[in-house]
Amino acid sequence: MFSWWRRQKLRLALSRSASPNIYESFLDQVVLRNLQSADTVAVMNVRLTLYSNALEYARAVVRYLTLALDQGTGVIVFPELFGNLLMGMAGEPVNLESKDTLEMLYMISPVLVETYMDIFQQVSSKTDAVIVGGTMVYMDNDRLVNRAFVFRRGNVIWSQDKAHLMPLEERWGIARGARMGLFDVGTTKAGLLICMDATYYEQARILENMGARLLLVPSANPAPFYMGEQIRGAWARAQTSQVFTAQSFLVGKIGNLTFEGKAGVYAPASYTDDGSGIVALANKYDEEEIVVAKLDFDKLARVRKPLTPRYQSELSKFYQSKGFPDRF
Repeated sequence: MFSWWRRQKLRLALSRSASPNIYESFLDQVVLRNLQSADTVAVMNVRLTLYSNALEYARAVVRYLTLALDQGTGVIVFPELFGNLLMGMAGEPVNLESKDTLEMLYMISPVLVETYMDIFQQVSSKTDAVIVGGTMVYMDNDRLVNRAFVFRRGNVIWSQDKAHLMPLEERWGIARGARMGLFDVGTTKAGLLICMDATYYEQARILENMGARLLLVPSANPAPFYMGEQIRGAWARAQTSQVFTAQSFLVGKIGNLTFEGKAGVYAPASYTDDGSGIVALANKYDEEEIVVAKLDFDKLARVRKPLTPRYQSELSKFYQSKGFPDRF
């Protein structure tokens, strides 16, 4: 439990590290490339770093975006929990398996969200790219959520909560997401799957049935890398839904947890010359890397062989029902 003195120290640390004054002058001077192709997507392995102040975080966001935008990318995907890297501003130890960290998150959520949103909205206003800003676990009113945000031209064009939770998230009491939807990427429709959501076929099939041809997957897997396990997610969804999928990962260690994974872009096996279904894949599972891929949606339309299961409409109704959050 946080004592009164510890709470006061926490408030003081946040007021100093999260003030917009410390990063606004930096962002005012940032110039980003603005001639992107909506058919080029960038995914990344991002080092798990807890930033001690908002300026350090803003600089990291700009660095990752610059690396991607300089390669002409029009769609950029940050990993799951990227927003929570701001928790370092509190000046407190962060242990994802500790009740103290959960209590701290309850207290600092308003500052985290405000800082994260302000930085991404300012940065996204400087480019025409579609930016999935990863996710953030935070208190939304009285609910703890793991929410992804999609930014474009300084606006949030879509947000979505994670539906399929890991055991750690269930212990934290995170509320399950209960809605899906699409947003525009050039002339194409795209949707979101948050990490574990991609290991279940239902959400991807519903989004594909709604018209999605690209599924963006921010991920953070707290387990050692094993390719046989990773392909159960985004790669498998590219096969079962016959769409492109693009997945980013958080990599590094915090407490006793090790996060590993290979950022990648996938397609139906018939799309790739070697039949692998892999369009692009990171070389390492534990190091930072930007992976860029050019997507040919016309070719995808020619080679994809989507299934039309008899109960597709019933599946959609089930996921959209009021009871959805309690059925898993």
